[in-house]
Amino acid sequence: MKNFLIVFNVVLLAAVGYLYYIHFKYVESDVHKIIEQQNAASNSFKIAYFDLDTLENNYEYFKEQRNYLKAKNDEVEKKLTKIQNDYMTKVNDYNRRGPNLSQAEQTQIQEQLEKMRNDYQEQEQALSQELQAETMQKMLVIKSKIQDFLKIYGKEKGYTYVFATSGDDNLMYYKDTVRNITTDIVRRLNEQNTATKKK
Repeated sequence: MKNFLIVFNVVLLAAVGYLYYIHFKYVESDVHKIIEQQNAASNSFKIAYFDLDTLENNYEYFKEQRNYLKAKNDEVEKKLTKIQNDYMTKVNDYNRRGPNLSQAEQTQIQEQLEKMRNDYQEQEQALSQELQAETMQKMLVIKSKIQDFLKIYGKEKGYTYVFATSGDDNLMYYKDTVRNITTDIVRRLNEQNTATKKK
């Protein structure tokens, strides 16, 4: 009986040893696979950046939209200047004729001036909000065009991240010029813009 127990314990010990061996072999194999995957990912991890200021100054679509918004702003200012000039003409006329007017005429002109001032303020606020909304919408379209382009460009070039930097940027303290893809992006965005116009 003693011999049977000794043999049984030896077999049991061998079985446990075999199970430990298999378990740690698979764990070690999994660890090696994870390390290999991480190394492959870190070797393929590519970052690039572009200069947003340069893009804004050289991307034709951006320049077109900026010129459009400037013309729209000039138009708004012209409209407001005309309203303001009409108001000032009325004020000057009132000041010139004021002493010769009756009380009823003075009251009537003062009410007209008050209405003109209120109309000017309402117009200024409405036009300003309209211009601001249109500017925001145009900027969102530009941003969307750049992002859509960069999704394709990034996959094509193997970039994991593409950052935008600018003169006001305080996030990136050092930029290696080898990673600067601004010129290529501007060229290809302009080609894309020209192709879109021809359609």
